[in-house]
Amino acid sequence: MKQEILMVKIHNGIKEGKSYYEATRGNWKINRKRIEYIEYVVGINKGKVVCAFQPSKWYIVEESQESGRSFFDGSPVEENMLANLKQSQDLLVDKFGQGSAVAYALKSECRN
Repeated sequence: MKQEILMVKIHNGIKEGKSYYEATRGNWKINRKRIEYIEYVVGINKGKVVCAFQPSKWYIVEESQESGRSFFDGSPVEENMLANLKQSQDLLVDKFGQGSAVAYALKSECRN
């Protein structure tokens, strides 16, 4: 089973005063078919990996302007995993398309 990393740009949430967790957890417009493969969600602030979480449960917003977007409950990754993600920062940041707030990478692409 493929293991994916979802990267999200969180600078707007941080500017609003949200914690790294609240800024990273959602609501994101992501491919629902990929949710089952997402092992980590990484917060990117101004081109830097600043946090990462392991989702335990995903939710889909059913009503409101945010309808169809997703968010998760989860816990911070272990320090060594965060360090590995930071070492792979350039690769992860390069995955974003022009103006995209979310991007995906395979876990196998990152340093161990």
